[in-house]
Amino acid sequence: MSRRSSASRFASTDEGEYVVLDHQNMLSEERLRTEKSLKNIFQRIALFRYDDARSAVNQAFDSTSKQSGNSAFGSSVLGQLRPVIVNLIDKERDYVQSDLRKNKSQLIKNIASFSHNITSGRNYIPNTVDRLKSDLRAIASRDVGMTSRDVSMTSQNDVTALVRTVAAELDIYVNARFTMLHDQIITEFCKDAETAVKTSFCRDSLKSLHTVREMTDTIKSDALSPLKNMLEYETNVVEQLFSCSLALAQWDFVGSLLHLHNYNQTYKEFIEGYKGKERSLMGKKIIKDDEFPELYKWFFKLYELLLSKYTLYFSKTLFQDSSRKVMRSSTTNIVDHRTKLNDFSKKSKAATISLILNAANLERPFMGHGCKLFSEQAHREIASKHSFIDKFEVIFHYGNGKDETLDEETKTEIVHLYSDVYHKNGKPYIYDTKRNRSYYLLLFDENVFLSVSYNTKKSERDSEIIKFLEDFKNSMSLSKV
Repeated sequence: MSRRSSASRFASTDEGEYVVLDHQNMLSEERLRTEKSLKNIFQRIALFRYDDARSAVNQAFDSTSKQSGNSAFGSSVLGQLRPVIVNLIDKERDYVQSDLRKNKSQLIKNIASFSHNITSGRNYIPNTVDRLKSDLRAIASRDVGMTSRDVSMTSQNDVTALVRTVAAELDIYVNARFTMLHDQIITEFCKDAETAVKTSFCRDSLKSLHTVREMTDTIKSDALSPLKNMLEYETNVVEQLFSCSLALAQWDFVGSLLHLHNYNQTYKEFIEGYKGKERSLMGKKIIKDDEFPELYKWFFKLYELLLSKYTLYFSKTLFQDSSRKVMRSSTTNIVDHRTKLNDFSKKSKAATISLILNAANLERPFMGHGCKLFSEQAHREIASKHSFIDKFEVIFHYGNGKDETLDEETKTEIVHLYSDVYHKNGKPYIYDTKRNRSYYLLLFDENVFLSVSYNTKKSERDSEIIKFLEDFKNSMSLSKV
């Protein structure tokens, strides 16, 4: 059977239309090859195998150039992506591998910032994230490098459409991941202890994460699916951790627990699949958590600190439901703040050391140290009848060398000192001349403060005490993850 008689759609047309059909088939095949090559590159980036990704770039673009030839329009347009993807690989390496704990993200901020200073005589713009976004937008929106013949073929060229789509969606990805998620949220969280625990910061960050999620949903190209999956995971992880921090600040026992659980499940689903596989993450066999890139180790460290904070805040409830032996065995990998407070109390010979919650400032009424099955209305009615002192709840108290209940007289004194002196003037040290007692007060969460007292006059700048308070604040405020 002749070619003309076997073609149903073009049986009655002239030979020129068969040429068009063959050309379109060739372009479709070229598009599939190109999309597969790009996905392979992005898959290696998502596995943190940056050197492999660079090799894949060279292999993919060199082979495409040889197959397409100089006359093929696809190769000239596709070639514009080559330096951009190489730049993307470098940015991925910088962001993921930078040690947030050591430099407080300064390296990341330097990478992300865009200098508008033009080097004299050379019109040179630094190769930063903003330059990367600018190059991607140019490829996506302009007819860069096209001849008049190229422009006329644009609507028929599958590879051109693919390249423009990939460039446009990479621009979305870079803006969502680098600019919003990393620079505006994670970096700001790492900057200082005050920012990290603020309810307003957590709420604003969660709104921004919702925007990041919406931007990620607009990425539809299959070639970008590995990068999209990675971004979705990072967004979900940060959302769960920040939501937990917010729940802890509001004394939400169940909410905090659920977010910790959700993070743990997300972490297992995404990471555990790579453990034990040869040449998976970073091109090697991953066995331990500390073998992951710095950013992912930061996620896990933040989770551990939130968990340790949770076990301190709700220790009364947790110890009621579990024996101390079970609690110790289940929290071996996290900081035991109760033990640290007890040890410091003994070492420094403190009269009392107390952790106190200002329940009056909570957005929801105080529901007890754990989950209490009472209505919010009932709690509000009870709280409205309480005195000012009754609105302060003791989370933890250690005195006379043992765990004990804080007596009302000492609690009243601490609360008044906190309200009248520390909260108004920010003075962390108070000496009570009548009782010959020194107090050190530390507000490390919006609604929680620590009180350490001594039955003698101590120096306001006692190095041992000040160092302990600073370390405790940094640990509890999550700034030094």
